[in-house]
Amino acid sequence: MKPPTRLAACLALALFHFPGLHAQEEPSPEIAGLQQAAADFVLAYNAKDAAAIAALFTENGEMTDFRAADTASGRAEIQARYEEIFAAAEVPSVAVEVDSVRFVGKDLAVEDGTVHFTPPGDNAPAKSTAYTAVLQKNEAGAWKIASTRALADTTGPAGQLAELATALKGDWTAMRDGLRLDLAFGWDGSGNFIAGEMLATTADGDPQSTNLRIGWDAARKTITWWSFDDGGGFAKGDWTPTEDGWLVRTEGTTADGEATSANQALKLEGKDTLIWTAKDRLVDGEKLPDIEMRVVRQAPEPAAE
Repeated sequence: MKPPTRLAACLALALFHFPGLHAQEEPSPEIAGLQQAAADFVLAYNAKDAAAIAALFTENGEMTDFRAADTASGRAEIQARYEEIFAAAEVPSVAVEVDSVRFVGKDLAVEDGTVHFTPPGDNAPAKSTAYTAVLQKNEAGAWKIASTRALADTTGPAGQLAELATALKGDWTAMRDGLRLDLAFGWDGSGNFIAGEMLATTADGDPQSTNLRIGWDAARKTITWWSFDDGGGFAKGDWTPTEDGWLVRTEGTTADGEATSANQALKLEGKDTLIWTAKDRLVDGEKLPDIEMRVVRQAPEPAAE
């Protein structure tokens, strides 16, 4: 759960370590300059100095998130982006694994690697993002960041599931065309699964409750969920993270033996709103209309005095 726009926006090269380069028999003499660029970024980031970070870019440098449209161009925009990042209540620390550095022209290098963001606190999971960056050496001999882009969320299973749990934890509600959904999510007793309950009610029908479980499928390397309704139906689906939510492909069987399937999407709008859409819905081969619902977090009950 993108989160990840704000975290991925921290990606501005951060060449902290070069494990893959130390093994080279004849490392390029330019590596020292790239390492200096890394050290300068670390100092600026840890000091939460957005202006110093912006100065590490070329005049027309840019940083791009998972979405190509989410780009900060020029030092002024990059500084503004980092000022927003550093204004957050909890700013993650950063570590980077560099996979490769290629010199593709005079004073021009391309770097690929993975950046790890670790939020403060003992229990907060780290997030990992694959990236690529282009660096250019200026006339003074300093390497500057010309372009950097986040490519994909590569967070491990524990981090992915914890991120999803953080986004879903709590009580939610939605209403559409006379249907009301009330949902609640939290960790189960084992701490290995997200447990959920959903109650669907209408004015002229019996309420239906559904138990949900979301966990990590270690064999298939994906987040998977299972649902079991009180009428005897069940379903299973895989969750794929996107830049602003998840895609969920679900297949199941109703209590009457009808096959069901749907392509669903959950899009985050802040911390308290989810936009849920369901398309390609089939029940026993019959296509049903697409659905979109706005799901909002319920306010907690007032504490007793």
